[in-house]
Amino acid sequence: MKRTSKVLSLLLIIALAMSACGGASEKKEQAGNGSKEELTKITIGVSPFQDTLLPIIGEEKGWFEEEGLDVSFEMLAWNAVMPALASGSVDVAVYNTTGIVSGHNKMEEAIFLYPWNIFTEGQAMMGRPDVGFKTVEDFEAEGMSHEDAVKETALQLKGKTIVTTMGSDMGKSVIEVTENNGIAREDFEVIDMDPDQGLAAFISGTGDAYVGGIPQRTRLEKEGYTTMLVGPDLAPVPINGWISTDSFTKENEEALLKLQHVMFKVIRYTEENMEEVGNIITDKINSETGAGMTVDQFEKYFTEIEDFPGNAALVNENILDEKGFGYWKRTWDNDNKYFVEVDKLIPKEVPYSAFKGEEFQQKYMDKYGADESGY
Repeated sequence: MKRTSKVLSLLLIIALAMSACGGASEKKEQAGNGSKEELTKITIGVSPFQDTLLPIIGEEKGWFEEEGLDVSFEMLAWNAVMPALASGSVDVAVYNTTGIVSGHNKMEEAIFLYPWNIFTEGQAMMGRPDVGFKTVEDFEAEGMSHEDAVKETALQLKGKTIVTTMGSDMGKSVIEVTENNGIAREDFEVIDMDPDQGLAAFISGTGDAYVGGIPQRTRLEKEGYTTMLVGPDLAPVPINGWISTDSFTKENEEALLKLQHVMFKVIRYTEENMEEVGNIITDKINSETGAGMTVDQFEKYFTEIEDFPGNAALVNENILDEKGFGYWKRTWDNDNKYFVEVDKLIPKEVPYSAFKGEEFQQKYMDKYGADESGY
């Protein structure tokens, strides 16, 4: 009996020791950077464009995990972003103010969280070569002022069919440039399609002109289509950044501050490592869209066509300050006017309170400061 008792006691001691070792091992594994249990999960919606794909660099470099974030990406067509946010299939997405203004009345939970990209010269009205469209530069070469050249270029759209994506900054630019230059809505036709579907239809012979994103513009320029109007000649510049829901933002404020901390790091890293980042982004774009974008083109778009503030101070200077060239209220007001008064797609104006950039900015600066540099 005593011998049996001693054996049982010995077995119990061994079992406890093994349990303790196992527990220590498990705790160490959970404490490591690779533990998914400790990380805050965020699903991010991105679209196959050279700017909206930039967050994937944060995953490539391991920076999200370093910040305690378990990030996954959902590839979305541009007009599928708001439905994805509404369904809960993504927590955050890269989108623009125009998308929030167009969809907020149907989903009041949706908010524009924070801006980090100004689409300064990115949009372009592309014309079919055999139509005989002239460009702004053609009219300027004939002696016209820039303002008059823009007007004459736009007037060529009267009686034409334009392929674009309505309910987005692309569709808005079509309505803006026609209305601002005296073309009534009934004097041209719009075919509303997703950018990639619209591109395929346009190349196949549908429509006379097209407005999409940079990958689509890249493809058309390569194939000899006419770049008629670009950037501010079409409409006030779109502002891109994070969108989310009010509830997710309130419940995950700390994680979202970390998310933006990584985004600023990505922008600064891209500025100094253009070829490396360009290869990653163009490989992804070309596999998704067939745009054939080169690294040189990526660099041109990053440095000349768009503006990417690399820290909070630059966001304040260029977007949040009323003197900034991408002042958010200017674009927001223009979005409201377009959707309510011009194309009548929404019943009422979306309030400034759906833009959280200013309050998020203050919280960000309190945590990280305004003038970050390096990566």
